[in-house]
Amino acid sequence: MPRITHGLGRAGLWIGLMLAIAQLVVGCAEDGSQQAQSIARQSVQQQVNEPSAQPQPADQPEQQQEGASVSSPDQPQQQAQPSSRQPQSQQRDTQSQTDRADAADEPGDNEDQDDASQPTDAAQQNSQQQRSVQVDEAETVPDGTRLISLFGDVTEIVYALGAQEFLVARDASSIYPAEAEQLPNLGFAGSLNIEAILNLEPTLIIGTAMAGPPEVLEQLRQAGVEVLILEELKGLDAPQIKFRVIGDALGLSNKAEAMALDVEQRLEAVLAAAATDSPLRVLHIYIRRGGLQLVSGAGNEAQTIIEAAGGIDAAAEAGIVGWQQLTPEALVAADPDVYLVMDRGLAVVGGVEGLLEIPGMAETRAGRGQHVISMADLYLLGFGPRLPEAIADLAEFLREIQDQVLESE
Repeated sequence: MPRITHGLGRAGLWIGLMLAIAQLVVGCAEDGSQQAQSIARQSVQQQVNEPSAQPQPADQPEQQQEGASVSSPDQPQQQAQPSSRQPQSQQRDTQSQTDRADAADEPGDNEDQDDASQPTDAAQQNSQQQRSVQVDEAETVPDGTRLISLFGDVTEIVYALGAQEFLVARDASSIYPAEAEQLPNLGFAGSLNIEAILNLEPTLIIGTAMAGPPEVLEQLRQAGVEVLILEELKGLDAPQIKFRVIGDALGLSNKAEAMALDVEQRLEAVLAAAATDSPLRVLHIYIRRGGLQLVSGAGNEAQTIIEAAGGIDAAAEAGIVGWQQLTPEALVAADPDVYLVMDRGLAVVGGVEGLLEIPGMAETRAGRGQHVISMADLYLLGFGPRLPEAIADLAEFLREIQDQVLESE
């Protein structure tokens, strides 16, 4: 028995020794595994925090400017439009910070996963931007296009889109930019000659509602010419609509959209600056040769631009709608602070002195103060790419007259 007892004791010693060695080996292996995981995590974290691996928001404006920068004949190149939306990478950073704040008691893996996903998402975003730029650069007017523009705002937009090389003729009102006057002149857009147009072999004609006569337009369509007539537009969104419609017709949709958004952005800034607590009452008078003298009332383009510039349309306020013959009675009813005329009309009557000689003109507040604003026809009422600048100029003129009125009181 004692031997057996002694023999079992030695066996237990060996077994215990072997178990101790096994535990030591397993423990070392577990420590090595934890150390390896820690080193791997540190390596991943170092790669994620590497500056070159993170998408930098500061780099994005330059990319956007390249794709979205626009230029027009009378404006310097515009910067990319600011957006209230954050870049996608910045949105993810903000969301990731919120998630980490909500799960502050769960440090480690989740934070690493959020950060590590950013380079992949940024690469996708950059790829989308590159594809957008490539699409813009690939836009071209179809080969063989022979274009006729009928009215000054249409011609101005064609030049702004860079498609002027496809123009083969224009109407009499298309005098901006100046180089447009070198094109063959078809005369008044409302009195088109079918033979003169077909001799130019046009493939596309773009005009306003003033183009005609209707039977000529129909004959052109029957001859296989594409005829696009823009609807009558009198709102502040007119330039944007024109850009999009004309851009689509020319195959330049993306460029037209960028320019439409640029006009919209400039308009917003101008409208905010033009707001005033002391608006002047403005009367627009339309004058042409042959004794044509009209007052512009509610519903006309002049009302839109006068109110946008911070003024009050005196004729609309007096109840005049549309166009009305200029009479002393109409002038007395409106009694404006300012007369707004176009350069050609003012020249017809011999300047400000001739204007005030028209019966009743000198008897209003505008006449007594000789407050007359004259602006270029197409610039004032063309509602083309330069509409924001026209409104800004009119607003500035009104402010100058307002200062004169205040000084005289």
